[in-house]
Amino acid sequence: MRMQKNTKSSPIVARMVKVMIGVFSMLPIRSMRHTGIVIGSLLWRLPNRLRDISVRNVNRCFPELTKEARIVVVRQSLTSTGRNAAEAGAMWRWSKEKLDRLAAGTENEDIFRRGVDRGKGVLLLAPHLGNWEFAASYISARYQAMALYRPPRIAELDLLIRESRERFGGSVVPASGAGLRTFARAIAAGQTVALLPDQEPLKQHGVFAPFFGTAALTMVLVRHLVRRYDPTVVFLFAERQVDGRFCLRFRQAPEGLGDRDPIRAATQLNLGVEECVRMCPSQYMWSYRRFRTRPPGEGKPQSGPF
Repeated sequence: MRMQKNTKSSPIVARMVKVMIGVFSMLPIRSMRHTGIVIGSLLWRLPNRLRDISVRNVNRCFPELTKEARIVVVRQSLTSTGRNAAEAGAMWRWSKEKLDRLAAGTENEDIFRRGVDRGKGVLLLAPHLGNWEFAASYISARYQAMALYRPPRIAELDLLIRESRERFGGSVVPASGAGLRTFARAIAAGQTVALLPDQEPLKQHGVFAPFFGTAALTMVLVRHLVRRYDPTVVFLFAERQVDGRFCLRFRQAPEGLGDRDPIRAATQLNLGVEECVRMCPSQYMWSYRRFRTRPPGEGKPQSGPF
């Protein structure tokens, strides 16, 4: 499964991003928090695509909620997105010791450790929930994990991303043919590997399965890895706490991720993501175009008000 993006050269934009990351990295966490809240407030108040997509997705996924409750989820989700952006400097530049001060503890980490001790590799699935960069840093610094990543649209940012995510000893590989082969060899050797399970794959590398009751194009990569290598599969997300720190939550994956039926396997994968999201729905990145590709015969989802 390849999750390709068209890349382009944009050195000026890349330079601006690097300067922004450097500036944010010098801020104390409280300032990052306030900056993120301001960004989230602007995303809510000003017309923009992220808000429109969030509204559409929350309407689709939580029809049982009142209009007021759905508005709260969207507003808080956009704030979480803003805070993730403001915290990027810390996630990509801070030392392990400084980042450790942001850890508010872990939940069920023994599930993960038992998988490591089992010796058949651990497949960590980290949805777009909370601050996944913090979760990645925590795992990389302690378990030397390999992560699959989608290269950025701006080519000049690729080195920044790789160096930032590998600075504690872990490694990243692109979601390309060569990268996937390296990824598979790592899990075959009993290592810990990680990926984002709620990214939309290319159509030929996915199947449609329900996600919050709506068909979503879902990767089959997890199924292939589970069937071939039998790793321990664990979900992980870093839930942001009121004080700005993060609780690392490990969760046992549902049964059936390696089912012979690829649609059932994808359904179980989405169920695992759902279970995590329902723990803190306002910290999910609802602005991601999760339902962009539709099944044959179904039109594109319409945006609109609550």
